[in-house]
Amino acid sequence: KLMDIYSPELATAQQNLLFLLQNDAGNASFIQSAKEKLLLLGMSSEQLQQVIRSREAALSVIIYSPLDGHIHDALNMEAMMPASSQESLLTRELMLKEGMYVQKGQAVLTVMNPRRLWVVLNIYGDDQGLVKTGDPVHIVSEAMPGMDFNAKIDFIEPFYREGSKTLAARVYFENHSMMMPVGSQVRAGISVRPLKADWLPEDAVLSLGINRVVFKRTGAAFKAVKVETGSLAGNNIQITGGLGPQDTVAANAQFLIDSESFIKVNE
Repeated sequence: KLMDIYSPELATAQQNLLFLLQNDAGNASFIQSAKEKLLLLGMSSEQLQQVIRSREAALSVIIYSPLDGHIHDALNMEAMMPASSQESLLTRELMLKEGMYVQKGQAVLTVMNPRRLWVVLNIYGDDQGLVKTGDPVHIVSEAMPGMDFNAKIDFIEPFYREGSKTLAARVYFENHSMMMPVGSQVRAGISVRPLKADWLPEDAVLSLGINRVVFKRTGAAFKAVKVETGSLAGNNIQITGGLGPQDTVAANAQFLIDSESFIKVNE
């Protein structure tokens, strides 16, 4: 049982059904339509039968949850809320109070099923191009040491959550045996597909804010050249543009500058 609710529409629909039963009992189609309306408005079959047996309209109707799980507030929960705000709602006091008004179709409570959960993984910018739906993932719970399992990436959200610069990937899993608490922190390792690309040691690439440069050998000297980069893998960085396969660069770009240097890059 979640709550008792009074609805003028429910009360009127019950009175209409009772009027038909008393004054037009042979009109089966109208009576069936009146019953279906009450069921669609949220009454259960047992509650409907009780009204028919007692020949009295219920002033308030009991609302039952059709599912088992944890009850959480849904009155102010926004569809696109940052993950940190969603986690804080798990333990926030319910805004639903006795005697308050609610509108038809308004969500007032959310039932969370603890046996069917998903993990939200934050994928940083350099790795977003590597992670695909279906990639194997190994999940380790920080709340329950020794509790780990294998799964796969089921869904990658096609948007950035408000206030976040990471892309969220979801991993769905059955929680019947583990009973991992909702809101637990986890660590994950994703096995991505091999990436064929040109790579340089990370030390060979110098970051200048929005630009990245390497020092390319030109004759007997080195010249700063702007490059385009992609993913990081260990101590290597992917080069997606600005260099050819035969070019030679300095292994450590930091050794070729000092604190007073000004690097000019030819576009």
